[in-house]
Amino acid sequence: MMKKTVPGRETKTMHGYWAKHSFTPDDPYPPYPIGWKAKVGVLLPAVDTGWGTFDFRRLSPDGVVTLETRVPMGRITLENLQTMEKGAVDAAKLLACAEPDVITYEGTAAGFILGVDGDAALCDQMTTATGIPSTSGAASVAESLKSLEAVKISIFAATPEYLTDYTVKYMTDKGFDVAGVESACFGHVTEGNLWAPQYLYERVKKFHKSTPGVDAIFIAGGAFRTLEIIPQMEKDFGADVVTTVPANMWNCLKIADYKDPIPGYGRLLDRTR
Repeated sequence: MMKKTVPGRETKTMHGYWAKHSFTPDDPYPPYPIGWKAKVGVLLPAVDTGWGTFDFRRLSPDGVVTLETRVPMGRITLENLQTMEKGAVDAAKLLACAEPDVITYEGTAAGFILGVDGDAALCDQMTTATGIPSTSGAASVAESLKSLEAVKISIFAATPEYLTDYTVKYMTDKGFDVAGVESACFGHVTEGNLWAPQYLYERVKKFHKSTPGVDAIFIAGGAFRTLEIIPQMEKDFGADVVTTVPANMWNCLKIADYKDPIPGYGRLLDRTR
């Protein structure tokens, strides 16, 4: 037997960690392996300051864990997004050491600039290099919109206009009717982190009034803080709302065959996959 001391509590006795039944607020470690339902591997841009990790953690239900590593990235420019592609396969191989069930190249703009075929080819390269099913933020968004049966969409993007054009082309090539576009024209992802969710709501509300009648609004960019406001936007705007991190999580859990809904973050996640 071994003794376990809980700070501020009396000593407990247990016969082996996995045999114990003391999963309480005083003992926050679950009596089962972390990620026993699904392990989701995430390739984040190097400049992510924690919001990406935080949002993925927030969306992880009991039994699901996200494992992250970084790919090179600086300011939001075409050259830097192309640099991300060069580091993606090596980063995926590093992440594969943790044995995730699926790997996603999370940054949507980094996939959009490659085009439909180029993004799919990169996902294939990561899958071949790691032996683990791999996807991307761009592919995840398209699959998410398709699952919602969206055809006519609008796009509110973090990127400068010349990069948002790649997003529009990717979505058009995927068969979506892009009815309206607005670019926030950020030079760095941290600019989006500074937008309060309420301010983002107001900006998207104004944008949506100029493009009514769409099936879904795609808010493009993991820098945006959207988790708090997706259900309210869907209710008020009368359209589904798809954003970068929830789309990545939805698609990864689908690939990992995790079927349970994740309520509270909009219609996409609030359904059985």
